[in-house]
Amino acid sequence: MKLTPLQMIVMFVVLAGIVYGTYAATMDQLPDITGTVMGSTTGSSNVTNDSIGTVYVQEDSNENISVIIRKSTKIYKENEENKQVEANMNQLKKGAKVEVHTIGDATDTIPPQIVAEKIIIKKSSK
Repeated sequence: MKLTPLQMIVMFVVLAGIVYGTYAATMDQLPDITGTVMGSTTGSSNVTNDSIGTVYVQEDSNENISVIIRKSTKIYKENEENKQVEANMNQLKKGAKVEVHTIGDATDTIPPQIVAEKIIIKKSSK
């Protein structure tokens, strides 16, 4: 079967759309930050930005970042079956491995600060 130039262009555009759609659908599932919890602060809620605490994470690239946790932040913990169950901020202990999905860009401060949309506490490898 011989294709006309117009048919080839249409097929190319359709294939490019499929590739882009697959890329866009999977990019949202990748964490923005992967690292180890170095410490955390909890306390009174900040009325200005709706935060309930901060977690300090050392990324796998040895860069430190301050992750702001809001009331709307979802926190999950992986169980033994690799399923994510709901958790709370108290389970973000020093040394825990985490994946953080963020909202927006990090600030230009030291350490950089960013707001978490979702945090996944990885199961510990014993």
